[in-house]
Amino acid sequence: MAYNSHYLLLLTIPAVVCLFSDLPSAVLGSGLWQVVDPNDPEVLANAKFSIDEHNKVPEPKLLFESIFKAEKQVLEKGTIYRIVIQATKSTGSVSNLYQAIVLVTPKFKKLVSFHNFID
Repeated sequence: MAYNSHYLLLLTIPAVVCLFSDLPSAVLGSGLWQVVDPNDPEVLANAKFSIDEHNKVPEPKLLFESIFKAEKQVLEKGTIYRIVIQATKSTGSVSNLYQAIVLVTPKFKKLVSFHNFID
């Protein structure tokens, strides 16, 4: 049976977060994503953080343009943000949408995933 890779990714993120962080598995939230205002300063900061982290890899750098959509899932000890970002490659190409998953806790912030967004 073929699974849509986006849904499989969404199912594995909480498990990966628990495996590779200092968060115990009990911190997982209800699994419900809440839509958040793309203009919220915290969402904007996390979107720009994800672009900065992505730009550390040796690929064409991305230039942040705007936030297309944002959601969050509140955990016991932090928050996972799922942000769809509009950005342009520094080579001057057409804008594309990218999805970033950012884990924010009181101790750290981590870019969990970043890839082209296909709705």
